[in-house]
Amino acid sequence: MTSFFPEDVVHEADQILSILKTSLPKKIDGKDAILELKEADYQWRQMEWIGWYFEYKLHTILTQRLQGGVGPTFGNTQFDYQKKFVWDFKAHPCKNPKGLLNNSMILNDREAVDHCIQEHNGIGFVVVYGNADFDTSGEFKAWHDELKGGNSSYERERVRRGAPSRRRKCAFEIDHVEALFFNTTSDLKKGVDENWITFFQEGMRNADGSPRRPKYALRINRAPVSIHPVDPIRL
Repeated sequence: MTSFFPEDVVHEADQILSILKTSLPKKIDGKDAILELKEADYQWRQMEWIGWYFEYKLHTILTQRLQGGVGPTFGNTQFDYQKKFVWDFKAHPCKNPKGLLNNSMILNDREAVDHCIQEHNGIGFVVVYGNADFDTSGEFKAWHDELKGGNSSYERERVRRGAPSRRRKCAFEIDHVEALFFNTTSDLKKGVDENWITFFQEGMRNADGSPRRPKYALRINRAPVSIHPVDPIRL
């Protein structure tokens, strides 16, 4: 692959993916993952457990095998990992519950990403792609609710409003893992200009009327090879 990156970025990305290739399981059962998070006392109550599980798992594996630690914080945003460079971890189901391709992936807070690039010579994203199994019977949701000791206040409010419950993911099979890297904010601006970087939550407001902070989002099917410092790995 032709590299658009400094050699040390390529080296660190290659180290990360090589370690994950030999350390991650091919398929993750949702109950096992939640119990592992519970044992670690880490975000085990969250409905979207896949993202939290890989955030925990990748950080644990890499700090043990590669050293490094938690990334820097900008405002309310803390990035997941830092060795020489800063990396954020993402898990991305390739299809939604209806079987349609899921081509948009939220990256992180726009302002925090910009500051991180300016202060830490870029930012990378390690993305675990795969296919999710969905809880069609409701058994997985019932199991998780019981583990949490009953419905959350959020869930009770949803029921009160008569809003439908989102279908839970109950397992995840990894297809491939890739590293993305942005050297400068100009890389992101180029993505916006070429329409493979968009903004999520821009112009939206919270329930209390306060503006939501815009986040960068990546159009996966339009992303150029120039943001990949090394080739993706398949499990």
